Amino acid sequence: MAKDWNKLATEVVELVGGEANISSITHCVTRLRFQLKDESIANDDAISALDGVIQVMHANGQYQVVIGPQVEAAYDAVLALLPSKGAGSVPEDDADAANKSIKDKLMDIISGVFLPMIGAMSAAGLIKALAVTLSTFGLVDPSSTTYTVLNCMGDGFFQFLPLFLGYTAAQKLGATPFLGMAVGAFLCHPQMVALQSNLDAAAAAAGTDPMTATFFGIPVILPAAGYLQSVVPIVLACALLAPLEKFFKRVIPEVVRGVFAPMLSLLITCAATVLVVGPVANTLSSLIAQGLLAILNIAPAIGGAAIAFAWPFLIIFGMHWGLIPVMMANFGTLGYDFIMPLTVGTNFAVGAVLLAVFLKTKKKDLKDTCIETLASAWLAGVTEPGIYGVLLRFNRTFICMALGCAVAGAIGGIASLHQTVFLTASVLTLPALFGDMGIWQVVQAFAAVVVAFVLTYLFGYSDKMAE
Repeated sequence: MAKDWNKLATEVVELVGGEANISSITHCVTRLRFQLKDESIANDDAISALDGVIQVMHANGQYQVVIGPQVEAAYDAVLALLPSKGAGSVPEDDADAANKSIKDKLMDIISGVFLPMIGAMSAAGLIKALAVTLSTFGLVDPSSTTYTVLNCMGDGFFQFLPLFLGYTAAQKLGATPFLGMAVGAFLCHPQMVALQSNLDAAAAAAGTDPMTATFFGIPVILPAAGYLQSVVPIVLACALLAPLEKFFKRVIPEVVRGVFAPMLSLLITCAATVLVVGPVANTLSSLIAQGLLAILNIAPAIGGAAIAFAWPFLIIFGMHWGLIPVMMANFGTLGYDFIMPLTVGTNFAVGAVLLAVFLKTKKKDLKDTCIETLASAWLAGVTEPGIYGVLLRFNRTFICMALGCAVAGAIGGIASLHQTVFLTASVLTLPALFGDMGIWQVVQAFAAVVVAFVLTYLFGYSDKMAE
């Protein structure tokens, strides 16, 4: 029977304190994310008991109502009641911001920057993986124009990632989105990308010493491949752009504000990015990546198991977003990422636990929840419905799942798996992941399923826990 989303939206809005208590609302792939003026007003128990709601969470300074894969229908219904509260239409005021911890603010910014792009990023990654898979199985010649066109369909998004991030970061941080895109375009301009390499080539041809690119005599230190596929520099650039734009709008006379405020904001932000922000951001990202890589090199099994075991705990609190910029930076600087392969087992382990509970329980409502959330985890790679709807209700099942993840992570660490495309792990993407990382990725997934399923079936769940 189809859910009445209009009824659910009306009840949720009323139970969070009504329109007067809602600053704004957005959604991710599974959750309605409210910015409430006073979270204590919301009735957590009553909302959790509503048909269609899996769980209520307080995370990242947001009041999160977990709906599952059909969250967009719920969001549309809420937005029909509160059209002015849609994402980005109501800025957070100073009082709301003051109530957040630094960690909450940081996680909120990171999730707000990356969440709008996840669908496009996953689609592009899947197309890149498709090209790799067709090439691996000899169905398409990697030197053919067919392969080139197919690869460009997926790779284009990642090559010009700073443009997309420029829009979402500027929007989240309070700058004009198209100015953020302009900064991203500057970083991706072919002449900027090749600035240092062209000087090196000219020096080599002339037989002279290499020269360093400069801007009004100040050295411009660029990565080897420029800022294509970079993440942190453009986000920090937009963090600078936002206050600059507000400052110039405040001090420039209205008659010329529309021209000079954006021009000066763009000029200063671009210059500061290549002279200071970019080099510092690249250095920090490199240090974090090198630290994690050193741990994996010293103790690959233990390091891989620890990262994989911690991953589902990070998901619960939304803290996994903190590692997304590091992963994306690895793709840009290294051409691959070594963190994401360690987390592949999570989606498969969650599904295995749900399958074990489904087979053991005699409770019809729990069976229905398990089968719905199992499909979400294994087919769509979305685990939150299963985690909040089942695993966190029965704590031992969550530990069984995390142990399955740890075994998969240990395998990934020992095998030194490297993932070259951003791709969500699921049964449907397994062939593409195999084409990218080989048989050990399949072994990882299989190990996660077996360990999580066996532990849950033997020790993790009984119907007495549901009483």
